[in-house]
Amino acid sequence: MRRALGIAAGLALVVTALSPASSADAGCLSARKCEREALIAFDLTVRGASRAAPGREVTYVLDYSTTWTPSFAPYWGYYWVGGSFPKGARGPSQAVLFDTAGKRLATFPCGRHADGVWCETRGRIPNQGRIVLSARLAAKGHGKARATLGFDSFDGLNEQDYARRHTRAQARAKFCNYRFSRTVTTKVAS
Repeated sequence: MRRALGIAAGLALVVTALSPASSADAGCLSARKCEREALIAFDLTVRGASRAAPGREVTYVLDYSTTWTPSFAPYWGYYWVGGSFPKGARGPSQAVLFDTAGKRLATFPCGRHADGVWCETRGRIPNQGRIVLSARLAAKGHGKARATLGFDSFDGLNEQDYARRHTRAQARAKFCNYRFSRTVTTKVAS
């Protein structure tokens, strides 16, 4: 029995030591439940138009790749993509997923939530890819329009939890929640 406990403790230390360092813009949103690094981390870049006229549509491109903490167990992650769009902008109704070769793979429906506009990925996404989101700027906007976009990741799920399709509020209350995001600024001038 002591040997089994020793092996389990040793494996836990190895997994903790091998877990990836989080990026500067990544953070755990449920600190009381997540006293560890994310099991699945996102490395991403976000691009948008550097200049746009008021009332025009701006397209944001998120190139991402995932890193999984080394483990013997399978991971079940639940992801939402989106974030906070410029003030007064009309956020997207959908997000489009492309693979690294540019082939369109899926479309995800988006909805407004208390912390921004988020699109549920509804299943596994490839380890690398591109997601495209568009938003229409405010008609009377001017100055700098900032968007903070990325992924909300919920991990610590098992296969049964993954299949249940929890809402964002249910997932945040039950699982570890990590956010990986970047900010992009567009100068709005007529």
